[in-house]
Amino acid sequence: MTRKLPEFTPVTLLDLRRIWTEHEDQDIRRLTLEVERYRRVMAEIDHLYATVHQAWRDEVGGELVALHLLKQVLYVERERLA
Repeated sequence: MTRKLPEFTPVTLLDLRRIWTEHEDQDIRRLTLEVERYRRVMAEIDHLYATVHQAWRDEVGGELVALHLLKQVLYVERERLA
Protein backbone atom coordinates (compact mmCIF):
# COMPACT_ATOMS: atom_id res chain seq x y z
CA MET A 1 0.00 0.00 0.00
CA THR A 2 1.38 3.42 -0.91
CA ARG A 3 1.76 6.12 1.68
CA LYS A 4 -0.03 9.43 1.32
CA LEU A 5 2.08 12.39 0.21
CA PRO A 6 2.47 15.28 2.63
CA GLU A 7 0.64 18.52 1.83
CA PHE A 8 2.66 20.89 -0.34
CA THR A 9 2.21 23.95 -2.52
CA PRO A 10 2.01 22.98 -6.22
CA VAL A 11 4.78 24.08 -8.54
CA THR A 12 3.59 26.78 -10.92
CA LEU A 13 4.57 27.10 -14.57
CA LEU A 14 6.63 30.14 -13.57
CA ASP A 15 8.41 27.98 -10.96
CA LEU A 16 9.15 25.32 -13.58
CA ARG A 17 10.60 27.90 -15.96
CA ARG A 18 12.75 29.37 -13.20
CA ILE A 19 14.01 25.94 -12.16
CA TRP A 20 14.83 25.10 -15.78
CA THR A 21 16.85 28.27 -16.33
CA GLU A 22 18.62 28.21 -12.94
CA HIS A 23 19.76 24.57 -13.11
CA GLU A 24 21.90 22.87 -15.70
CA ASP A 25 21.77 19.51 -13.93
CA GLN A 26 20.12 17.11 -16.39
CA ASP A 27 18.26 15.23 -13.65
CA ILE A 28 16.62 18.43 -12.42
CA ARG A 29 15.74 19.43 -15.98
CA ARG A 30 14.28 15.97 -16.60
CA LEU A 31 12.10 16.37 -13.52
CA THR A 32 10.78 19.71 -14.77
CA LEU A 33 9.97 18.10 -18.12
CA GLU A 34 8.24 15.23 -16.32
CA VAL A 35 6.01 17.64 -14.40
CA GLU A 36 5.08 19.51 -17.58
CA ARG A 37 4.43 16.23 -19.42
CA TYR A 38 2.19 15.05 -16.58
CA ARG A 39 0.18 18.26 -16.79
CA ARG A 40 -0.27 17.90 -20.54
CA VAL A 41 -1.35 14.27 -20.14
CA MET A 42 -3.90 15.37 -17.51
CA ALA A 43 -5.28 17.96 -19.95
CA GLU A 44 -5.57 15.25 -22.64
CA ILE A 45 -7.35 12.93 -20.20
CA ASP A 46 -9.75 15.75 -19.36
CA HIS A 47 -10.52 16.23 -23.07
CA LEU A 48 -11.01 12.48 -23.58
CA TYR A 49 -13.30 12.36 -20.54
CA ALA A 50 -15.51 15.05 -22.11
CA THR A 51 -15.65 13.11 -25.39
CA VAL A 52 -16.54 9.80 -23.74
CA HIS A 53 -19.06 11.44 -21.43
CA GLN A 54 -20.88 13.10 -24.32
CA ALA A 55 -20.90 9.88 -26.35
CA TRP A 56 -22.30 7.97 -23.36
CA ARG A 57 -25.06 10.52 -22.85
CA ASP A 58 -25.93 10.52 -26.57
CA GLU A 59 -25.96 6.74 -26.94
CA VAL A 60 -27.11 5.44 -23.56
CA GLY A 61 -28.28 8.44 -21.58
CA GLY A 62 -27.74 9.25 -17.95
CA GLU A 63 -24.52 9.20 -16.02
CA LEU A 64 -21.82 6.55 -15.82
CA VAL A 65 -20.51 6.34 -12.24
CA ALA A 66 -16.90 5.66 -13.25
CA LEU A 67 -16.91 8.75 -15.48
CA HIS A 68 -18.36 10.81 -12.67
CA LEU A 69 -15.57 9.65 -10.34
CA LEU A 70 -12.96 10.39 -13.01
CA LYS A 71 -14.38 13.88 -13.39
CA GLN A 72 -14.00 14.45 -9.65
CA VAL A 73 -10.35 13.37 -9.71
CA LEU A 74 -9.64 15.67 -12.65
CA TYR A 75 -11.46 18.55 -10.96
CA VAL A 76 -9.45 18.21 -7.75
CA GLU A 77 -6.21 18.11 -9.71
CA ARG A 78 -7.11 21.19 -11.76
CA GLU A 79 -8.05 23.09 -8.61
CA ARG A 80 -4.72 22.19 -6.99
CA LEU A 81 -2.89 23.84 -9.86
CA ALA A 82 -5.07 26.95 -10.02
